[in-house]
Amino acid sequence: MKIVRLYHLSVTSPKRAAMWLDRIERWKPQHGWLVDVLTALALAAVLGALTISGAQGLSWQTGWLVTVVVAFTVLHVTVALRRRWPQSAYGAAGLAMLVIVLAPEARVTNPVSGGPTHVPALFLPSSLVFLVLLFNVAAQDAAARGRLALVTALAGVGVATARTADTLNQFTAGGWLVAFSFCVGLILVVLMTWLVGRFALARRQRVVADRAEAARLAVLEERGRIAREMHDIVAHSLAVIARQAEGGAFVAERDGVTAGQALRTIAATSRAALTDMRGLLGVLRDPDPNIRDGSVDPPQPGLADLPRLVAGVRDSGVDAELVASGEPFNVGAATELAVYRLAQEGLTNAVKHAGPQARVAVTLHWQPERLTVEVVDDGGGPRRAALVPGAGAGLQGLRERVAAVGGTVTATPRETGFAVLASFPRTVSPA
Repeated sequence: MKIVRLYHLSVTSPKRAAMWLDRIERWKPQHGWLVDVLTALALAAVLGALTISGAQGLSWQTGWLVTVVVAFTVLHVTVALRRRWPQSAYGAAGLAMLVIVLAPEARVTNPVSGGPTHVPALFLPSSLVFLVLLFNVAAQDAAARGRLALVTALAGVGVATARTADTLNQFTAGGWLVAFSFCVGLILVVLMTWLVGRFALARRQRVVADRAEAARLAVLEERGRIAREMHDIVAHSLAVIARQAEGGAFVAERDGVTAGQALRTIAATSRAALTDMRGLLGVLRDPDPNIRDGSVDPPQPGLADLPRLVAGVRDSGVDAELVASGEPFNVGAATELAVYRLAQEGLTNAVKHAGPQARVAVTLHWQPERLTVEVVDDGGGPRRAALVPGAGAGLQGLRERVAAVGGTVTATPRETGFAVLASFPRTVSPA
C-alpha cells in the first residue's frame, strides 16, 4: 500500500507542479506591477538592511551622505518600475550607480590599527541591485538596446575599478594585480547577468513561437475536421437527392404519388443537409461552441441516429437495413460519431455506385472488448456511373476519423459489391 501511495505521489507531483507553474504564468502578466513591487520590497528588506548595517560607523560629509542615500533609494525604486519602463528604469539606475561610484569614500576607523580607513559606497550590498536592472533590460529590450546596456555597464566597471584601486591597496599589497582581478571579476559578473537575461529573452520568444505553431497546427486540424464533416454531409445528401431525382423523373408521368414521395424525400434531405451545414459553418463564424447567432447547435450524430440514416437511404430506393448483435456498451461520443460517419460513408457509396437492385447492410457486432462495424453492399447488378463524382476523400477522411479514436478500418471491393469494416476498442466503461 505504501509503495502504491509513493508511486501515486511521484506521478501526480510533477502534474501538480506543472499546474501551479501554469497558474503562475497566467497570473504574472495580469499582476506584473504587484510582482515588481514585491520584488523591490524583498530586495530592500535584504540588501537594504545589509547596507544599513554595513554603513554603521561610516561617515560622509552631510551633503554627500544625503546624495548617497538618495542614490541607493533610487536604485531600489527602479526595481519596481523595471518592466513598465525598462529603458527609463535602467537609465535611472545607471545614473544612481554613477553617483555611488563617484561619491567620496567614507571614513571609518580601522579596528586593528586604530587609524582611518576609506570605504567606497560601491562596496555596500545595495549596489547589487543594479544587476537586476541589467538582467531586466537584457531580457526585454531589442538586441541594439540590450547591447547598449551592456556597453554602459562595462564602462561603469572601468570607472569603478579606477575609483577603487587605491582603496584595494589598503587591504592587500597586490598593487595593479589586485585591481586587475577586481576588474575581471566585475566584468564576468556583468557579462553573466547580461547573458542570462538574453537567454531568458530567447526562451520567452521560443515559447511564443511554440504557442503560435501550436495554434497554427490546431487551425489546420480544425480545417481538416471541418473538411471531413463537410464531405460527409454534402456527399451523402447529394447522393440521396440525385438518386431520388433520377427515380422521380422516371416515374413522374406514370405515378404521381411515387414522384411526390421522391420530391418530399429530396426536400427533407435538403433541409437536413442545410441544418447540418449551418451548424458546421457556425464554427467558422463564432468561436463559441455553444451559441451560434443566439441558437444552440444540434448535438453531433451518434448511434441513436443510425436508424434514421438507414431509413433515409431506404427511401432513396436502396434496400438498406441495420443489424445489431451482442450486448451494447458505452463507447463515448467521439467513437459514436466515427461509427455514424462510417455507416454514412458506406451507405453513400452504395447509393452512388451500386446497381438499381442494391442491398446494403449496416451491422454492429458488440463484442466484450470491441465494437465491430460492417457496411456491406451486394452491388445490385451491373455497376453504373457515379451520380456524384468523388476523389476518394471520403475514405481517407474516414481512416483519419477512425484512427483518431483508436480504431482500424479497411475498405475493399468484392466480386459483387463493396465492404467497409472497422473495429473500435472498448475504452469507455459502461455508464
